Amino acid sequence: MANILVPVHAGQDTQWVARHLVKLHQRERIRVHLLTVRPQYSGLVGLFFSCADLIEFNRKDWDDALQPMRLALDATGVPYNTHRAIGSTVDEITKFAKENYCPQIVIGPAGAHWFKALFVNSLTRRVAAMMRASSDKSCEVL
Repeated sequence: MANILVPVHAGQDTQWVARHLVKLHQRERIRVHLLTVRPQYSGLVGLFFSCADLIEFNRKDWDDALQPMRLALDATGVPYNTHRAIGSTVDEITKFAKENYCPQIVIGPAGAHWFKALFVNSLTRRVAAMMRASSDKSCEVL
């Protein structure tokens, strides 16, 4: 059973990702891992909010980010697990993929206009570059 990592992020084309996962699921048994990453709050934030408040903010952000992808996968019947992390998005994605032996990371098109995509370093490109830099050639980034 292959572990497929799906980093969930704003602006993601959830329908494209869900269709891709359905195709994979029809070919073989897969284990889908939905991962959402939130940046670390700066120390100054702690001056204005309690630790409990920050935990609640993160929980709400994570749940809101995961909701569209969860609904799409629930409708297709593809099984999944959800995971949450705090830190650098690219670092946390590559770390999770390595630790869980994911042969494929499915990010999907960001939905940005092609002209903007030429100049903006997309999440897909950054993760692919990090995986290549870490000598992990066995992981395909889509």
